[in-house]
Amino acid sequence: MKISLVTLATAFAVAAAMVAGGAGANGSPFSPGLVQGWDGVLSHDRTVRYVTLTAPESTIVAIVRVRDGRVLRSRALRGQYGVPLVAYDGTSGGLSGDGKRLVVASYGPVPGTSGTTRFAVLDSRSLRTRRISVLDGSWSFDAVAPDGSTLFLVQHVRAGANPVYRVRPYDVRTGLLRGAIVDRLENEEEMGGEPVSRAAGAGGRWAYTLYARNGHEPFVHALDTARREAYCIDLPVELGYQRQWRLRLRLHEHSEVLSVRLGRGQVATIDTSSWDVETTGS
Repeated sequence: MKISLVTLATAFAVAAAMVAGGAGANGSPFSPGLVQGWDGVLSHDRTVRYVTLTAPESTIVAIVRVRDGRVLRSRALRGQYGVPLVAYDGTSGGLSGDGKRLVVASYGPVPGTSGTTRFAVLDSRSLRTRRISVLDGSWSFDAVAPDGSTLFLVQHVRAGANPVYRVRPYDVRTGLLRGAIVDRLENEEEMGGEPVSRAAGAGGRWAYTLYARNGHEPFVHALDTARREAYCIDLPVELGYQRQWRLRLRLHEHSEVLSVRLGRGQVATIDTSSWDVETTGS
């Protein structure tokens, strides 16, 4: 689909207005949702930003240089897509660890209702489409393998106060794979809670997500996107549900220690080589 300069200029004028008004992220009743407009997702070297701008029947995907805001490349997709958010703290995702693939997504229906969810895998340099995937039901993006060969998608089984979902692997060449990613510590495939914070390991292999749970302790979902394995680590901290939403993850640089923070204080650490948890107070 060709894009005229007028259309592109108008779209970016709308994006600028969205930023000025503090908008750009649309909510979802069952997932962190999508971000549309200026924020998008940064490249790993932080030199460019990938953004999506929606029209009634199409989406403009653009590469914008951070230094001066210049649009380096753009392309249009049929349908409405956005850069996926992977946690409610506003962390965006969709870019593979090697920086060669970009994933954008559509909104899906509320769990339990009919409808489909779409994902588009793009070449991050040319923005050419590598695959369009349409899945029945309610799905959202979670992570992507370092080489972009596998997507990890959240299949939403139930929404509401106690949501239930599964993490499913999707091979970009062959499609959705059988079965869910099973927690290797407790051998469970269904999860509950809300993803409130995300930290990523070097090269994009590991995706660490902290989940808040109503009536339960929070936990960290450690997803190995290269081996398609996951570990759920419970956090033995006495925090109410609302305070759990204020928790944030931080991966110490050049270290195997994952820090769980509440405001300026640290409440726990996780050794990612052994999954041992040590509470530290706040």
